Amino acid sequence: MAREEGRIGGIPYTLEFTFRSDSPVVSCRLDVDLNEEKIGQISNNPEDAVSAFVHSQKLRVKAFTASRPTKGIRDLPFVIAETSEPSVDGNYWSAAAGSEGGLAFFNKGTMGATVERDGGFSMPLTFAMYYIWGTRMLKGRYHYDFAVHPFLGDWRKHGLHRQALEFNFPMLVSSGSPGTGALGVEIRPVVVNSDSVLLTALYNRNGSVFARVWESQGTSGKATLSYKGKTGQGSEVDLLGTEIRHAPAELTFQPWQFRTVKMR
Repeated sequence: MAREEGRIGGIPYTLEFTFRSDSPVVSCRLDVDLNEEKIGQISNNPEDAVSAFVHSQKLRVKAFTASRPTKGIRDLPFVIAETSEPSVDGNYWSAAAGSEGGLAFFNKGTMGATVERDGGFSMPLTFAMYYIWGTRMLKGRYHYDFAVHPFLGDWRKHGLHRQALEFNFPMLVSSGSPGTGALGVEIRPVVVNSDSVLLTALYNRNGSVFARVWESQGTSGKATLSYKGKTGQGSEVDLLGTEIRHAPAELTFQPWQFRTVKMR
C-alpha cells in the first residue's frame, strides 16, 4: 500500500493505492475534506445556466498512459462500445486505449471519464458550483473508491468487463460452524463454461432457480451451463419467466445476447 497526502486547490486530500502481486488492478481510495469550495467552471452567478457536467472542469483523478489514447471504450447498457469522442461515460467502467495499450477505470458511483487534450485520461469525482437546476455546495469528508487497470495490447483480451463487475460486486462471505468437509473445498452450484458469456443474475422465484447469462464481448459465442454438476437440465424462459423451449447443454449466443434459463 502507498499513501499520498496533500492539497489540490487548497483542498486537503489523502489518496491510498493498494497493489497486489496476483493482479494488475490497483485499488484506490480518495478522502477529500471539503468546506463549501467552488469546484468546476467558476461562476459568481447563482442562476448560472452553463452546464455543470463538463468533466475536465471537475475535481478528478488523472493518469497518462505510455501510448497516447486514440479511442475510448465504455460499458453502456447491453453493449460495450468504442468511441472517438472525448467523453467516455460507462456504467461500471471506462477505458482509453492507444496503439500499444491503455488504462481502464473501474468506478463505484461515478460514471464519467474523459480523454483530455493533453493525452491524459481522467475520471471526475465531484463538483460544486452555482447552477440553475439547483446549487449544492459540499462540506465535510467525502470518500471515493475506484480502481485503475493498465493493460498492453488489445483491450478485448483482458476481460475488463468481468474484472469491473468483480470490483463493483465483491463476493459476500459469511462464516459458520465447521462442517464435515463432505462438500469439498469449492462449491459452484452454477458453472458457465465460456470466456465471453457471463452469469449476470442468479435468483429464486416461486421455488425455482433462474440463471441469466450474457454474451459480453460482441461476438458470437457458445456456453455450457451446468447446475449442481448437471448440464441440459433446464428450460429457456422469457423475461417474465414464461418457458419457451428446452435449454440444451450448450447454448449459442449472438453478440450481446441475453438468455435466461430456469434450472431443474
